[in-house]
Amino acid sequence: MGFPNAAGATDFLRAFRAVVYPSDWKSLNEKALPPVLLRTGGEGEGAAQRSARVLDALENSLRLPDCRAVPYARPQRPASATPGSALLTLRVGAELPRDPLKRTGRLKLRDFNLVAELVEGARRLAEQDRAALSDQELQDRLVGRALRDDLYALRAQDPDGVPHTLAQPPPEGMNVVLALILRVVARPLFYRLPRRLWAWRWKRRLLTSRRYGWYRKWLNLAHTHGSFFDRVSEVLTAQSTALRGNEQDRQNALLEMEKLLLRALMADLHRARSGRWGPWKRRRRTRRVVLLDLPAASTPGGQDAVRFLQAYRSVCRAPGASSLCLIGAGLPDGYPEVAGQRWHLEQTEGLAAVAQYLRASAPGDERDGDPRLLQPALDDDAFRGVGLAVAPLHPAVPPIGPRAESALAVALAVLLVAAPIAFVPWFSPDSSPDMHCLDGSVADGTIDPERLRNVALERGGLRKENDKAAYDAVVRQIEGLKNKQSNNQQARAAEKDGFTVRKVVYLGSSVSADPGRGEFNGAVAELRGVWLAQTRLNGEAAQDPQKEKVQLVVDVRDTGKDFENAAEEAAKVVAEARKNAKHHDHRTIVGVVGFAESRDRTQSAARILSKGKVPVLSTTATADAMQEAGPYYRPLAPSNERESRIAAEFARSGSVVEETDDAKKTTGYCQTAKQAVVVKDPRDLYSDEIGSKFVKHFTGTTHTIEYPGGAANGMDTAKRICAFRKEERRTVVYWASRVESFNTFLDNFNNTGCAYQTLTVIGGNELTNAAMAGEYNFARDWLRLYHTAHILPVGHEEMNGEAQRFAANYSYYAGDNDPWLSDGHGPLGFDALRVLGRAADDANASVRNEVTASAVKSKLDNELRLEGASGAIHYREGNVGSKPPVDKGFVIERYTKDGPSLVLHCGTFSLNKPSVETWGPNDLSCPKDK
Repeated sequence: MGFPNAAGATDFLRAFRAVVYPSDWKSLNEKALPPVLLRTGGEGEGAAQRSARVLDALENSLRLPDCRAVPYARPQRPASATPGSALLTLRVGAELPRDPLKRTGRLKLRDFNLVAELVEGARRLAEQDRAALSDQELQDRLVGRALRDDLYALRAQDPDGVPHTLAQPPPEGMNVVLALILRVVARPLFYRLPRRLWAWRWKRRLLTSRRYGWYRKWLNLAHTHGSFFDRVSEVLTAQSTALRGNEQDRQNALLEMEKLLLRALMADLHRARSGRWGPWKRRRRTRRVVLLDLPAASTPGGQDAVRFLQAYRSVCRAPGASSLCLIGAGLPDGYPEVAGQRWHLEQTEGLAAVAQYLRASAPGDERDGDPRLLQPALDDDAFRGVGLAVAPLHPAVPPIGPRAESALAVALAVLLVAAPIAFVPWFSPDSSPDMHCLDGSVADGTIDPERLRNVALERGGLRKENDKAAYDAVVRQIEGLKNKQSNNQQARAAEKDGFTVRKVVYLGSSVSADPGRGEFNGAVAELRGVWLAQTRLNGEAAQDPQKEKVQLVVDVRDTGKDFENAAEEAAKVVAEARKNAKHHDHRTIVGVVGFAESRDRTQSAARILSKGKVPVLSTTATADAMQEAGPYYRPLAPSNERESRIAAEFARSGSVVEETDDAKKTTGYCQTAKQAVVVKDPRDLYSDEIGSKFVKHFTGTTHTIEYPGGAANGMDTAKRICAFRKEERRTVVYWASRVESFNTFLDNFNNTGCAYQTLTVIGGNELTNAAMAGEYNFARDWLRLYHTAHILPVGHEEMNGEAQRFAANYSYYAGDNDPWLSDGHGPLGFDALRVLGRAADDANASVRNEVTASAVKSKLDNELRLEGASGAIHYREGNVGSKPPVDKGFVIERYTKDGPSLVLHCGTFSLNKPSVETWGPNDLSCPKDK
């Protein structure tokens, strides 16, 4: 039998088909349709047959032989086993995803399925006899945590699921250690953590999401604390308890559950709306249909239908309702009144009027704020014939499914991105796009000399005819017994006036009046820095009215050439420190500064001092092995680890190897190094360590030459380097050996087959002194020399205020053209004494006149920030000695006839400016302290 051939039936069927499968897909998200309740009439069994005939005809239009043309639900077929208490939305949600049209994708109802499980579980508990489950026990079973745990157990297929299996006690006979690990870790890691994340996901989806969050909006929740299960527990507990009450309470509880289910369903339908973008959205071009049987409102089945309509009335304006078409057939008389809700009831004259309303229906098409409800009547004559045959809808079927389309889209995107790559010129990993040589820039070097207050020394008074005389001149300013204006003499005199005075020992190497070639140990510049710091500190302390600042006496001690007597002098310092600790005056030793080189001798001396509990501040000693001396040792310069990392990256990524043409003339362009030849002295602590570390960090080919010095060895080293250079033109020499050996090597290199051919050398801070003294002027045309330094060149724009002031004071007394003006020995000696002085001041401020070596060590272990002449100094709190300042400023310069040319600088040079984190034209990252 077909659709009843009532007046306007054909128009109605056309309108029905048009709203279910509209020509404009946008209307699926915009136009909300009024429910249509067809009054089919009849009595008893005849009434049921008439409504079934109408709904069967409409259902036939929605089905194809092997699938559904449109998602639809007919929730009352088969009939419910419990009429009067059936929740029809459960059946609607179960039927809509069934048998989807081919290659359109399955309708996913995640929110609805979760809520359905919660509602069904609550009903099952409520329907248990009170003797088996009391009201209090029922409420306990419906708290948020219990709901979460029970539902997640089902999700995890407990007790057979993977989370449960992994959380089970380990089987007998398993390894004891493994069993213990499984017992402690398995359940929290594989069950509780996923459960917590699962609950958080639902809270985000249903409560806190601004885009969706339908549960919070539906109940107008002011707060979203707690989980979603805590919030839904409030509803389920109240309604489950009501299910155990009288019939009216029971019906009201079922209605609230129906509303909750239907609102969750609408949220899923809204997510699955039609759209232009996305393979799934483009395939959603039809409405979802609900075909509702309408028994008399007074019957149990009628109560279920009335309840469903009443729930639908509460969500008809919710997002997702526009994609739903609700058609009912039967005896709808009295339905709105029984439901106790307000509808704008349209008692239309016939189906033609209904068709007109369906076509014209639009958002906001309501009167007095109430949604429209259409109730056309079908007369008895319409059911006498065979009726109208209704052809099934045939929505467009795409050639491929949504998953296949997504895969093709991804493949096409990859192809579009990858295609241009074939035409992009790629450089090899070991070459730099910028082929200009890293020559750097020479700072102007100008500084206005500035004298120190209360210093009687004339301008240029420290500039002497040789290094020994210059060294002795500084010593006289520090501790000259016949010079009443010396710093030590003034400090001892101040002690008589109530000032706190303590002793600091300087351990340096010997300075010769006629040094051999290459003997530049930096002791003169370092001691000048110590003198400037002592002068500054004592002058500030003398002006302190509270007399909290400590004045320092500096005891200058010569440890011999290359620190050969360092250990012996260290032992003397320890003995003297113990002897005079009780005096609490200028004889009390609170620390040691010096150790400009990392040698086995200086390491032994540092160990002796650390064991004797005398704080040590080293200046330019950089070897990591020195940090093993003990907790009382503290370096100021960057470590060999960081220096070698920077140097290796500089050689591998910087354009430092100059190209030559066929005539072996330089072209002015450079490339990165493919090969490095590392020259080191295995007997020397510093040389052996930094050379080995460079080999570790350099990513190209490396060769190591052990060169302990000497003319014969120098010739052999020169020949081997020449051979390596001929094999690979892009070779750099990393000189880790001492400076005197480098001079011997240069003399021999021009006696090899590579004479006067361009050679790139990267060296340590030792080469800085010799380069600044003009030692390598003879090799300027063919030697491309890069050397490390610990300060920025004088005149550089990034020098901090303390560095500028130091340079001004230094140049006033040592001369504008002093070769050590841009060398790091002076600033590091200056900073070493200032760090000790700061710690001594802090100790004196804590306990007056109890400034001991231990008290100074305690203050050094606290966090210390100081604007230093060598850059920003930051020791982290809790760093008990041994480690250098964090990301200390580090510099690589190129030797030129005009002075040091800054090529690379990394680290922190001022406390008031951000750290320098990149270098070079390609902004490569600066290695940092680990």
